[in-house]
Amino acid sequence: MAGACPGVHALQLKPVFVHETLKKGSKFIKWDEDPVNRTLITLRVDPQGFFLYWTGQNNEVDLLDICLIRDTRTGRFAKVPKDVKLREVLGFGNPDTHPENNAVTVVHSSDLVNVTFLNFMAVQEDTAKY
Repeated sequence: MAGACPGVHALQLKPVFVHETLKKGSKFIKWDEDPVNRTLITLRVDPQGFFLYWTGQNNEVDLLDICLIRDTRTGRFAKVPKDVKLREVLGFGNPDTHPENNAVTVVHSSDLVNVTFLNFMAVQEDTAKY
């Protein structure tokens, strides 16, 4: 192998592509089960794709490192609120609409055992697919 050129078989990684909708942000409702609450937020991903962050109505920013995300669930795989009133507010009680299409659950953890769920509901149609 004395004649082999070094670096010929090096892995070439493409730069991370972050969709424009994720860069500029979209309106979501962030909801929690314990205690039951809901907050209108703007959810964004930084242009380099390192952080998921959201801004509430009082301009406080919460941040999640994307390397801590273990799973993202959308559609029928996203978490549904157990509280009946919260379900009705988010539109899960109406048979004419399909609110599960706007639901997003982000599962994150620093290890694989103690996971935490972040639950979001997109305000606009088809935003959750990005």
